[in-house]
Amino acid sequence: MNMEAREHNAITQFERDLIKLLKEEYSFYQSLYVLLDKQRDMIKFNKDEKLLDLFADIQRCHRRIRQSGERIEAMKSGNPRIFRLASVSPDVRKMANSISTLIKKSMNLVSENEEYMTSRYARLKSELDELKNSHKILQYVKDAAPAPQFVDRKN
Repeated sequence: MNMEAREHNAITQFERDLIKLLKEEYSFYQSLYVLLDKQRDMIKFNKDEKLLDLFADIQRCHRRIRQSGERIEAMKSGNPRIFRLASVSPDVRKMANSISTLIKKSMNLVSENEEYMTSRYARLKSELDELKNSHKILQYVKDAAPAPQFVDRKN
C-alpha cells in the first residue's frame, strides 16, 4: 500500500473516531437540554421538592462539559494535521453544527431559568420583608403596656 493510501485511511479512520466522539457529545448535550427544560418547568410551576436533585444533576453536567472539551482537545493535539483534515468532512461539520445549536438552545434555557429564579427570589424577599414588618407591628402592639382608656376625656 502506498503512502497516499495509508494517509487517506488514517484520515478516514480519524474522521470515524471523531464522528463517534461527536455523536456521544451530541447525546450528552441532548440530555443536558432535557434536564434544563425539566428545571424550567419545576421552577415555573413551583415544584421545589425535586429542584435540589435537579441542580445536583446539572452540577455533574458542568464537570462533563469540561471533559467534553478535554476529549476533543486530546484528539486535536494528538494529531493536529489529521484533525484539521477530518474536521472539514461534511459529516463532522454537521455533527459540530448540531452540537452548537443544542448548546445555544441550552444557554437560552439557562437564561430563562435565571430570570425565573431572580424574579422568584425578589418576590420571596419582598414577602419576607412584609412578614418581618408585620411581625414588628405585632410585637410593638403586644409589648405596649396597658394604659387607661380615655373615652370621654375623663380618667
